Amino acid sequence: MSELVSVVSRLDMRWVLAGLLLALDVWCIGLVSRAGATRRDRWLWVGIILLCPMIGCMFWYVLGPKPDMLRRGGR
Repeated sequence: MSELVSVVSRLDMRWVLAGLLLALDVWCIGLVSRAGATRRDRWLWVGIILLCPMIGCMFWYVLGPKPDMLRRGGR
């Protein structure tokens, strides 16, 4: 247990935040790929998310087309 604490304490917080941002981007791009939009619009949103990851994800969440699965209310 003490070895795990030692490894975690040596992690630079920037790497942890970068990993979380990468996971958020992958999740967001997955949702964009299932959105009910044209291929051009989906590629545009993916480009925005890749160029400015955090703000791009927030913009897509507020302004972008929602995945079909979410619009139908579940599964």
